[in-house]
Amino acid sequence: MITLKIPYAPVHPGVWSVNADDRDFPQFKSRVDALRFAIREALKFEQDGCPALVAVEGVDGQWRMFDHAGKGIL
Repeated sequence: MITLKIPYAPVHPGVWSVNADDRDFPQFKSRVDALRFAIREALKFEQDGCPALVAVEGVDGQWRMFDHAGKGIL
């Protein structure tokens, strides 16, 4: 299982990241771009037989999990 994490705050002003284990991913100009990328990557992982989730940190500091289709996981 791989979890692609998108923190609430940018790494630097105007720069968002997607983190997952020790994998290198590009940086993004917006949080929405990072989210789109993470969902696409999660779908690729799923298609390759590796379960994947996307974790998004909210303004409240809570992490929310989504599957490769952007559906919330409880």
